[in-house]
Amino acid sequence: MSSYVYRIEKLARLLKTKEPQLRLERQFGPPLDYPQKMLETVRKQLPASRAVYRLECQTRAPQPNGADTVLLRIPARNALFAEVTRIPDERNLASGVVYFGVDDAVSPTNRLSPHLAIPFEKVDVQVGGRWLPLTRETLAGLSA
Repeated sequence: MSSYVYRIEKLARLLKTKEPQLRLERQFGPPLDYPQKMLETVRKQLPASRAVYRLECQTRAPQPNGADTVLLRIPARNALFAEVTRIPDERNLASGVVYFGVDDAVSPTNRLSPHLAIPFEKVDVQVGGRWLPLTRETLAGLSA
């Protein structure tokens, strides 16, 4: 197993983040909230006060497409990953991986988990072929 997992993220979204954390997200949308059967099964069993949140990653570094995206690298031994469940992504069995956990549902429509998050300082971002710590300064430099 690789010592990292990877995630393509929109630069604008990272810049908009109010706090320097990568939060697990909730998905909404018919016909199912989640394309992964296991997540959908768990979601259906929860009371309205709880929700399933996920972070989709890949075990191999994908190529970001477009100038508005960046590639993030997260250590596979991140503390948050010990608290949540890891399953293969059914849509990409070769290299897709999904981390998911259950957290309080702040409202029926909130997208981000109030507690399940990875601090930016535990994440790297690829800049010009090099890995740099994910910081507000690094992001600002990428958007310049």
